[in-house]
Amino acid sequence: MTAPGSDHAHPTTPEQAGDAAAAAADRAAGQAPRAAPATPAPARVSIPDGPALTSDELQTRLLTLVAGLSTAVQTEGPQVAQALGTPLAADPRNPDRLIAEGELGQGGRYHVVVGSVYPDVPGRRVEVRFIPPGWRGDPRDPERAPTACGLAFQPLSDALVELGYSRTRGPTHQRERWSFRKDFPRNAIAFYIKANLYRAQDGTAEGRACVLSVQIDADSADLSHG
Repeated sequence: MTAPGSDHAHPTTPEQAGDAAAAAADRAAGQAPRAAPATPAPARVSIPDGPALTSDELQTRLLTLVAGLSTAVQTEGPQVAQALGTPLAADPRNPDRLIAEGELGQGGRYHVVVGSVYPDVPGRRVEVRFIPPGWRGDPRDPERAPTACGLAFQPLSDALVELGYSRTRGPTHQRERWSFRKDFPRNAIAFYIKANLYRAQDGTAEGRACVLSVQIDADSADLSHG
């Protein structure tokens, strides 16, 4: 018998109930959305190859760049590429940045990144990273500190001071970092250089101070308040 208000009769035997359940499952499966196709793996980013350099050669080129700084335009990509003697190309993941990399010494690597900072800050941010041989992750972590030194800090620090930059050690509660500054009042600009360090395992308790990265920024607003 059909219940009032029903469109179909209820199954009256176990076999009919099973057939009805199977049919309902088939209908539900047919209406289910198809699985989304798998997302393809991202393509490998190609970074321009710079010349193979020793640490001393890269330091010399970096100091050439720093010695020529007096206006914001000198941090633009073409000027940086010329001073460092390495090609730069747009970063496939961020077209606003220029990048390059190359071999550094025996098994090390260097990276160059030229990118923007803030819209109201003149020039570009230039960063040179020294990746030591035996890289096992962030070398600033004691358990990952390598025995090799991509670039010794003290010679670079002394050379920057000779170029007229003041030198200040960063806060002791942060990662080891030194800051350098030089003002150009005639051009209403100041340049800042930050050297981030790690300690290579050299048999001493403190370890050898080595450069992980050097970052160059320009600022025209800071001259008004020192």
